[in-house]
Amino acid sequence: MKTRYLTVNANYPEPKLIAQGAEVVINGGLVAFPTETVYGLGADGLNPDAVLKIFQVKGRPQGNPLILHVSSLYQARELASFWPPAAELLADRFLPGPLTLILPRSRMVPEQVTAGLPTVALRYPSNRVALALIEASGVPIAAPSANISGRPSPTCTQHVLTDMDGKIDMILDGGPVQVGVESTILSLAETPPTLLRPGGVTREEIEQVLGEEIVVPEYVLHPEERSSEGSVPSPGIYFKHYSPQADVLMVTGSPDEQVAKVENFMTRNKDRRVAVLATSEHYPIYQNSSMQPVYLASLGSRLNPDEIANHLFGAFRECDEAGAEIILVDTISPTGMGLAVMNRLCRAAEQHYI
Repeated sequence: MKTRYLTVNANYPEPKLIAQGAEVVINGGLVAFPTETVYGLGADGLNPDAVLKIFQVKGRPQGNPLILHVSSLYQARELASFWPPAAELLADRFLPGPLTLILPRSRMVPEQVTAGLPTVALRYPSNRVALALIEASGVPIAAPSANISGRPSPTCTQHVLTDMDGKIDMILDGGPVQVGVESTILSLAETPPTLLRPGGVTREEIEQVLGEEIVVPEYVLHPEERSSEGSVPSPGIYFKHYSPQADVLMVTGSPDEQVAKVENFMTRNKDRRVAVLATSEHYPIYQNSSMQPVYLASLGSRLNPDEIANHLFGAFRECDEAGAEIILVDTISPTGMGLAVMNRLCRAAEQHYI
């Protein structure tokens, strides 16, 4: 298969180009497209055969449900059998945006999308290319991240090409994404609401809008607590996920302890190809060290976890391109967007740390 590649204006998507992507969706094909979080791999969410192609191309377990992307709240309400007051509050504050809501599904949603579960994951993205594609297609678009299952999610089209070139019908290039990690997933199918995956909307922001504490399961920060067997209630919560080819080790402790651990590890592993992903506070220290890693990058300030989230997946892929065997990553506080960063790190590292 030859993958068609179209460059689309991110702010004013050209209708003729969007129509070509919509034609692929309508005909049961696969289109990679940008959202504000990561690039998605989209298919007609009401076409079971098209949905199954997503699982086949990604190598994704069929027990891992998909998110349905919509272009309006009206479309979202049609896909849910019940739309609670909490959904209205959250939609008014955060949608369109990087928040996915788990709700009881309506009969029009195929079981292939939900992994046979009675709930459906719904997302109303803010990216203009994504919205134009969904609207032109006339159907909700089922879309996980546009990468091989378990690998780092793509934040630009080069990442999509690496994993998907020749496997899918089309890539719509709308430029780099804004957030860099996947959407927050919040289940409203239970009381109180449960955070199934942290992301672009923080726990603190949700609790402020709802006026109550939400449940944060243990496996959000400790993925080993979650089994990888059978269907799961939400996308993105299998234990090992978001992983580069190299082994990832989280560097824990206070800032000073992290620096000491990295320098000690580099000294003891002179014959290994070690990469270091540092906070900007530590980057100059590692840059001037006598022990130079095979790849060194600054992810951003530990005081700005949004910046770190935006750079993390791309940096993982750059470490692989540099031939790293091991990647050391500075850890940060799991508050605000830091919770999403640490969730992704825990899964990529399979909870391994120094």
